Amino acid sequence: MLAPKSDFIGLEDGRTHLATGGQPPLLKAHRAAFEAYAADKADGTAGYQRHWQVGMQAKERLAALTGLPAADHALIGSASEGIARALSAIDWRAGDNVVVSALDYASGRHSMLRLGQAGVEPRIVPGRDWRIEPADLAAACDARTRAVYVSQVTSLTGQRVDVAALSAGLPQGTMLIVDASHALGVVPVDGRLADVTVSSCYKYLCATQMGVLAWNRARRPAFEPLAVGWCSGTDTADHSAYLPHPDARRAQAGNSNHLDVYLLKASLDYLADYGIPAIAVHVEGLATRLYDGLATCGLEMMTPQPAAERAGNVAFAHPDNAAIVARAAAAGIHLWDGQGRVRCSVHLFNDEGDVDRLLGWLEAEGVR
Repeated sequence: MLAPKSDFIGLEDGRTHLATGGQPPLLKAHRAAFEAYAADKADGTAGYQRHWQVGMQAKERLAALTGLPAADHALIGSASEGIARALSAIDWRAGDNVVVSALDYASGRHSMLRLGQAGVEPRIVPGRDWRIEPADLAAACDARTRAVYVSQVTSLTGQRVDVAALSAGLPQGTMLIVDASHALGVVPVDGRLADVTVSSCYKYLCATQMGVLAWNRARRPAFEPLAVGWCSGTDTADHSAYLPHPDARRAQAGNSNHLDVYLLKASLDYLADYGIPAIAVHVEGLATRLYDGLATCGLEMMTPQPAAERAGNVAFAHPDNAAIVARAAAAGIHLWDGQGRVRCSVHLFNDEGDVDRLLGWLEAEGVR
């Protein structure tokens, strides 16, 4: 293993946790982070100011992961909120269109479909053999395409999409929204390839249910989300006009969820001690062992075989997915079900023993 299981809450009992794509266990270091938050919460104005200082420290850690300036990260409620913020910043016109894969995450698809009520055409691109092809998304675009949504690593299959190829193939001015929820914290993420990058924090960042938004000012200088609050900007002296902050605070309507931010900061500090390159190499080896073992069992693999097209999630299709996951949990092995598939996830606290235990259990249970 890369990181000791003893650093995580709930892994001391010998369970095999292969469900990070749903949510991983928390760190024991989060207990100290909670105590720090609680102490600051009780310290009046000075403690409140420390809340924002910790938020800035978290943004600095995020900047090291995305390649974008710390100030251009917003700490928000969820990745779904980030998608909505990004789409609200577009001045929509009847006849515009948006593009998303039918295999991509529901938050992106639902947001695009909802725009149909404003006269915007949602273009839902079919997948091919469980794959999202960047060329197919680009081919669905034209001069009226205002936004494209894609997950860098898909929730459904674990495919790692070539964001660079998609970014280069889009029409000038099209907003590219990249959802890095299954990538950030486990493989490199380049926020410079997209206009807006969003991520949840309770998956491979090993934190809790909050979100981040990274705004690429160089690619999209004009970005003014519609929903705003006191945190988003200021107003003129005569209170006649709203002036958004020059950085990504314009995507934050009010207070961040400060407790969640303290926990996120602790997670980012922990991940930084290992480094994303080392985590990615570790996960690639485990995911390859997992993929090969599942394929040998004769299961219908949904995840691409090439290592470059995978991250931490490996999935196989199965009509009894919920029953398999429930039986595995009873045996002390945590997986994830839904959408006709079983998803197995590896992260820095997993080792070959975890993978082998799952494969042995599937063989003993006769799962085919």
